[in-house]
Parts: sequence; structure tokens; C-alpha cells
Amino acid sequence: MLRRTGGPMQLMTILRTWYAHKWLRAIDLSLAQYVLEKLGESAEEVAFFAALASHQLGHGHPCLDLQHLRRNANAVLQLPPEHASHESRHACLSAEQALALITNDWPELLAASAAVNVASSPMVLSANRRLYLRRYWRYEQIIRHDLLARCQNITALDPVVLKQTLDALFGSSSQLSWQRVACAMAARSGFTIITGGPGTGKTYTVVRLLATLQQHREQQTPLRIRLAAPTGKAAARMTSSIEKELQNLPEDLVDTITERQAVTLHRLLGSSGHSREFRHNRRNPLLADVVIVDEASMVDIEMMAALTQALAPATRLILLGDKDQLASVEAGAVLGQLCEGAEQGHYQRELADWLAQSHGIPLPEDSIDDAGAARWPYLQHTVMLHESRRFDAERGIGKLAHEINAQQTQWLERWLADARGMAAENPALANINAMSINSSGSRRFRELVSEGYGPLLQLLAQGPGTDVDVWGEQLLQQLERFQVLAAVRSGDWGVERLNQLITLWLFGDTVSADKWFAGRAVMITQNDYSVDLRNGDIGLAVQLDPQQPLRVLFRGSNGRLRWLLPSRLTHLETAFAMTIHKSQGSEFSHTVVVLPEHDSPILTKELLYTGITRASEQLTLVYRSAERVIAATQRRIERSGGLTIAEERHE
Repeated sequence: MLRRTGGPMQLMTILRTWYAHKWLRAIDLSLAQYVLEKLGESAEEVAFFAALASHQLGHGHPCLDLQHLRRNANAVLQLPPEHASHESRHACLSAEQALALITNDWPELLAASAAVNVASSPMVLSANRRLYLRRYWRYEQIIRHDLLARCQNITALDPVVLKQTLDALFGSSSQLSWQRVACAMAARSGFTIITGGPGTGKTYTVVRLLATLQQHREQQTPLRIRLAAPTGKAAARMTSSIEKELQNLPEDLVDTITERQAVTLHRLLGSSGHSREFRHNRRNPLLADVVIVDEASMVDIEMMAALTQALAPATRLILLGDKDQLASVEAGAVLGQLCEGAEQGHYQRELADWLAQSHGIPLPEDSIDDAGAARWPYLQHTVMLHESRRFDAERGIGKLAHEINAQQTQWLERWLADARGMAAENPALANINAMSINSSGSRRFRELVSEGYGPLLQLLAQGPGTDVDVWGEQLLQQLERFQVLAAVRSGDWGVERLNQLITLWLFGDTVSADKWFAGRAVMITQNDYSVDLRNGDIGLAVQLDPQQPLRVLFRGSNGRLRWLLPSRLTHLETAFAMTIHKSQGSEFSHTVVVLPEHDSPILTKELLYTGITRASEQLTLVYRSAERVIAATQRRIERSGGLTIAEERHE
């Protein structure tokens, strides 16, 4: 029997207090008020859960997981939030304290409400556990049903004939090549995931996959292949990587690869003004035989649903990405959920035998699981690349990333205690440094940042000379040589404070971090279709001529330089320091990762791993407490969702 909570509108009072202290967004509170207006005061508990589901969406979770919530409400909801002041913590109840006021059985309460699981209701309760806002439940359903259908599109390829093609592309070897296995998998299936860490050969594999697909196409005309990535920077990197790798292909195969230019997903699907709708959709599918998406871990659930709907049923979809990276900034962890268990393979025997014939080498016995298809259907279309060509798991950046990703803290504790001593004993560790400081204003940290950004300031001081585009290219390349990444936005160790300090250190007190000045690095924070810029694009304010206004230099989605007036830009922020989340899809020669003084649920091994692997040559980890680094390594991120689970349908 459902019972009323203690006091009149007590839960709504809690929500309003949370909102007043910026623990909730306005949209979270508005949804709760909407449910109350429609259903009356008796629905206060349901309205409270609606606000929590909306709050979770703002933290990247497509749903509110009631089981996780019951186990550790404060950690799941991050209430109090990491930015909460002492005053607000005293004025507000925690999530756990607020939920203790609800004495009804949560699933029973929600299932009985007119706001849940009825036609056009704003929420869906799935599997008696996951509470969704209906739109995000629909996105999940669209993705699941589309991908499972594509998994059924199996091309009848003779593995012996395929082996001849792969021998020409990869060469013959007595060693198992997971890149070659991935190529065979993608040539066979209508949907494939190729996952692996930095330098594991995803681009190397894709270039050979493109040649394989063209070699084994059924029609006479070349396949229509489209390449895409979530951001302009990621698309430019994909294009550049493919062009470089083509130089390693046999000449007679290079000409078969007709598509080499990657575009953003927004451009691929045809974004239309400020609408959420795309030009290509279920009614107007994209004309393509193959679509390959790089950096797929950054693709949120809404974009993935739009992508799958825009592809014809026969279009082959291939996702590339690192499943161990942070999930997308927006809601969803699509790649991570689809790749769950990928380290172990879980291939059915029949599939493993076919892959072995196409390779000439059997797959490891521990990667074969006859029950795998029932529990992990997507893994029958997934290959994980294990060996990094960029990072040796026993050297420098690769060693540090490996230890953190594996959550092995013993080596990490020794390194944090004596990074210089370990580097002196083992030169392979010389490109990783641990810097323990008491505050972000530390002299050592200031010297590190000033030295890192020094070459950029020198280039700016030189001016454009006779060739503006050459200068612009040099500036953008230099901007990728050094970058400060922070785990949090607020506080002494957060992005906001760091940008103020770095601006002061580099340019003095005559400029402000939130105002325009020559040399200001900026990041776009929302998609701006009017100027064709996307969330995460990086620009640099420059003075081309003292008599002319400032221009902001960007690299367009086609790789060309763009010089825009600051007045045309709306949603942006200074980016000498950026969050680790925002750095996904980027790579910097020297990356400085800054961890906050206080512990927080957002400090996870995925966050550390992502920040560390943004470095290509040198990594500096800045922190105050080694204990906080160890605690973050031991904590894993869990994004709620049921993408890989067969769900009940609620229309």
C-alpha cells in the first residue's frame, strides 16, 4: 500500500533548497513542478524522482538506476556536489537523508503513477529498476534494435579467399594479429566495433579494412564510404592519420580507397539550423555503403540514435574507439556498454573458427565462449586491440596508463613517492613526472606552465609576417604542444581558477581571463551552427594587424584555417586549462593533469586514464595528496543504462 510522506510538500521544499544552492538545475526542478501540476500534491514522491532522473541526465546518465541509488544515494547522485560550500552542506539535506523520507517501495510507487509507463507519459520505468525520461528511453530502444538488426547482416565471405587479401595487406606472420582479426570481422559483419587504447592500431586497421572492403565488394562500382568523428578536431586527426597510413599500403591498393576525408557527425547527418533534427533520418537515409566513426566513446546516446536512424538497413556501420576512456560529455556511455567484456572475447566457437581460417592462426582458447552470444551479443561483432604501438606498457606514459587502467596501485604508490628516483634507475620512465604541490599558485607549477606556453607566446610576438596562413598553422600546431587538464571546474584546482592564474602568469594583470585579448585560447562550449563550430573546438585570438580588430583562429571541419571576429562567437570559455572531459579526442605533446585537493566521486580511474593518454610525448601529474590519486585509481565510473540488456517495451 502506498503511503504519503511525512510533511506537506517536504520533498518539494528539499528540491527548491537544492536548486537555491545550485545542487540542481532549473530544468530538474521544473520537471518536478510539472508532474505536480498534472497529478496533484499526492504525486510529490513521483515528482521528486522525476527531478532526480533529470538531474542524472545532466550528469551523463540516461536513467536513474534505483538499485544503485538504494546502495549509495549520495555517490550516485553526487549530492552534495563536489563544489558544495560548507554553508550549503549545512543548509541542505543529503540525497540519502532526503530519500529516507520516502517510505513507499520505490518501483511500486513509480509503476502505479500516471506519469510512468503509460502512453505519452514523461517517464518510463524499465525492468522495475531504471527510471528514464521517455525521450532517452526511446533513444536506447532505437540503438539496441537497430544494432541487433545490423548484427544479422552477415556477408558470405570465403575465409580462404579473404586470407589472401589480408596476407597482401598485413603480410604473413606466425603471430596472432588482432588488427587482422578486426579487419576480417568488419568485412563479414554489418556492424563492427574495433576498440583499443591509444596506439593500438585502429587507424592502421581501418586503412587496410577500407582496401579489403573494396576488394570484396559485390558491385562493380566502388563502395560509397563515409568517415566521421564527433568533433572537428577528431575528424581532422582521423583524416591526417589515414593519409599518413596510406603511404604504407601497396601502391595498387592505395587508389582503391576513394574516401579519405572525415567530417563531423553533425555534418555527415546534415544538421539543420538550431533544430535537433537532421536532414538524414529514417525517412531520408544517408547514401552510403559503409560508415566508419572514429572516437566513438565520445558519441552520446542522442547522437548515436540519430546516426543509426539515418543509415539504411544495408549500410555497414563500424565504430572505432577506446572503451576505457571517459564516456561522452552528454548522456550515455554507448561504446563502453557495447564493449563490456571485450577483453575476454567471448566468441562463439563457429565464429572463432571462421576468424582463424581467415588468419591462418587459431584464436586463444580463453577467448572462446559458446554461451557468449546469449549474454554478450555485441561481442560477436567486437574486436579489442591489445598491443599499443605508441605506448609500451612497460615504458613511461604507457606504463602509467596501464597501471591506472588495471587499478594496480602498488607500482603507482612507489612512483608517486619517488618519480625522479625511478626515472634515474629506469630511463624509460623519464617522460612521466609527478609534481606534488600545496596550492595551484605554487612557484613550481607557475614555472612549469610558463615554460610550456612560452613557445606559443614567442610565435604570437613574431606576428604573421608575409604569409598569414603559415603563421596560423604554426600557432595551432604549437597550441597542441602543451595543455593543462583539470579534473574539476571549481575550486583552487579547478579549470576556472587555473585559467585566471595562467592568464595572469602569461600576460600580466592588464588582461582578464574572461575578456578578449591577443593570445587568448578559447574553447567552444555549445554547438553553434551559425558559424559551423562545435562543442569542444579550440581557437586562438590573434592580432593580424594593429589597425584591425582581433580575429579568432580555428581549424574548420575540412582542415582549413578560419579567422572569425570575436563578436560572432557566443558560447565559449578560456582554454589554457580545460577539463579532462573536454579533452577527449585530442592529443598534446606535453600534457599536465591537475587533480583537486579534495576527494570527489568524479575522480575515477577512467578520468585519470583519459587525461594521461592525451599525452603523446610527456606527462606531468600535478596533485596535492598521493592518497587522492590512489583513491581515484580504485574508483570506477558507472554510467547507468540498459543498452545491452533485453528490456520490456513500454509505448
